[in-house]
Amino acid sequence: PAPSAANNEGLDESDEISERGRSGCMRCLLLFISPLADETGSCKSVTAGLFTLFLVGSAIGAVAKKNTSLPTEWYQYVSAMIGYTYFICWSISFYPQVISSFKRKTTQGLSVDFCALNVLGFACYTAYNASLFWNESIREQYREKFDSEVTVQSNDVAFAIHALALSSITLAQIIYYRGSEKASKIILFFIVLILLLCATVPMLILKFKLYTWLDYLYVLSFVKIGISLIKYIPQVILNYRRKSTEGWSIWNILLDFTGGVLSDTQLVLDCADMGDFTYITGNLAKFGLGFVSILFDLIFMTQHYILYAGNGASAGRENSEARRPETEPLLSDEDRLEQGGEEVV
Repeated sequence: PAPSAANNEGLDESDEISERGRSGCMRCLLLFISPLADETGSCKSVTAGLFTLFLVGSAIGAVAKKNTSLPTEWYQYVSAMIGYTYFICWSISFYPQVISSFKRKTTQGLSVDFCALNVLGFACYTAYNASLFWNESIREQYREKFDSEVTVQSNDVAFAIHALALSSITLAQIIYYRGSEKASKIILFFIVLILLLCATVPMLILKFKLYTWLDYLYVLSFVKIGISLIKYIPQVILNYRRKSTEGWSIWNILLDFTGGVLSDTQLVLDCADMGDFTYITGNLAKFGLGFVSILFDLIFMTQHYILYAGNGASAGRENSEARRPETEPLLSDEDRLEQGGEEVV
């Protein structure tokens, strides 16, 4: 019996060590996939998550097709690594919000105005990138106007299409979960105005030849930049009114910030390598998009980490109370019995 008891003790200890090992591996895995699994945005999860994304983006960029218009061979690798890293950051930035809303079964805390503008903006951005990348006639117009090659790359097109799809899913979640916030009349008017503009310019091109299709794409690019200038404002105001960022994924912001910094860095370095900074003036949508994103991301990070840090739980309780049906009693039957009341049949 004594040896048997010792063996059991040894087995228990071995099982405990194995369980600790599995638990440790799971914690490490969750750290590396923290952009999708974490909602706190802690220093440890941010460091591990961004490191993973940089590693994956650099690996893809090292083996992917390079931009041969860049004169320096070694920099072609650097540019591709930066490009695919920001492509991954920006693309994954849409998933934390979708996953968070799905887990919570609500879109409370997410501005419907922001989501509607986001879909419209990425629709314009997709048309801009796809046309410059695939339409040879428009590419020729670009070369004649700027005397240089188009700087839109395959990862730009892939990002735009992917962003349009994911932002549409986020808007669909608001419709499905019936968030309490309604779209404002000002934003609806602005959206209708933009749609009329996007429909009118092609008619002027086809009938009167007043503009070229390249000019129309630049109209779409400036629409995208204009939307980026205002689309974050409703969310900033909503966070301010709620005194909380709960429901608004911080990983969305952290990844968007990283993507914006890398996007503008790649564009500036590409221009420096070619000795031609007209690439910035010829691709204002990409440069302007990154700059505007960085500015608002800093505002959101300030709200989350400084102004409203730790306000999530209280805001959640307030929202829960606000959603309580008026017919639901404030006290349950058990609570009334504890206070000396009689159970109602």
